[in-house]
Amino acid sequence: MGHKKTITAASLVHDGQPIATQAVPKDFSWLRDSTGSETQTMYFHLDDGSVGFVQIAWAYLALTTTIETNAMFYVPGHPCVFETHNGHHLKVKRDSYEYECKGLSMSWDKDHTRLSVKYTAGKERDPKGVAASFEFVRKSEGYKIGDAKNHIGDGTAAHYFYPAGEVTAKGEIGTTKFESSGVALFIHAHSGNIMPYNVGAEWNMNFFTGHREGAPKEDKDRVTFHILQYRTPDSAGAANCSNAALTEDNKLKAVFWDTTVEHFDVIKDENGSGYEIPRRVLFTSTGKTVDGKNIKAVFDARPSIRLHDIDVLSEMPYIIRRIVQALITKPFIFERFEENAKISIQVEGEEPYNIVGVAFHEHTLMK
Repeated sequence: MGHKKTITAASLVHDGQPIATQAVPKDFSWLRDSTGSETQTMYFHLDDGSVGFVQIAWAYLALTTTIETNAMFYVPGHPCVFETHNGHHLKVKRDSYEYECKGLSMSWDKDHTRLSVKYTAGKERDPKGVAASFEFVRKSEGYKIGDAKNHIGDGTAAHYFYPAGEVTAKGEIGTTKFESSGVALFIHAHSGNIMPYNVGAEWNMNFFTGHREGAPKEDKDRVTFHILQYRTPDSAGAANCSNAALTEDNKLKAVFWDTTVEHFDVIKDENGSGYEIPRRVLFTSTGKTVDGKNIKAVFDARPSIRLHDIDVLSEMPYIIRRIVQALITKPFIFERFEENAKISIQVEGEEPYNIVGVAFHEHTLMK
């Protein structure tokens, strides 16, 4: 990639044009068009306190195509379970409205409002593994920043979001059964003509659900907030790329395209990764409400509950692992949970307010 810089999708939007635009079903179609990677991921918070995600991941590196299923499930009172398995072959049908690999299938209805997910990869390989099914009903419009494409060196990286929808889940982890409903976030990510590890050197992602602080019980509409932010490698200018959105009662309220991230109380990881990780992360996001008002969100996060640490190299197929290991010392993903999360919201011309709830956090280091 050389020493070319990053041009963000937001910076390419012409004056007078909206920076955030609507994502449509076509934006969630599989591309699989060049060297790079692609994922379709659903993150969820359930009313019983469970949290996690399911994902199909595709990558084409060094003339090798890989398909993986990745899933994390945390049910309160039980150990967190993370599984990654070889999906073998990806079958895409009905113009990307339906796709499946070994152990995981996702199928949209014709209006792209209802998604059926069936995950069996864990149980297929081990009776102690996971099997689960989900029904996701999209309630909010999708969004993207500009055309979604950040130009990083000679490649691109794009993200498309359905920020909120109702979800019902039913599954089994070993002999522990769970069944609940809640809220979910769906993301399609694609990178083209660029190795996945050259997209971002450091990533911060969170998914919050809760309600307005102090709201009467009968008025406690569900609120969600998410951030996906990454810093491109130094060779690409160490640019800040970010996406974030706020929903209320499953309706899109605001989109943010400028998020700064500050790490505090940094300590050496006690679980052997060798990295220093923060115990406090300050996210400051600015953007616009759907009716055009300036909005600012400040999330002073303390992701203190360890769910799982993913040693990325150990989960990769051998050939891909050798390529990545030659360029990156030790890529790691830290999964955390926050029980008493609070986000401050300030909308132009309105009284500031807080939203309170719980949050899933994911911190990725590719160094």
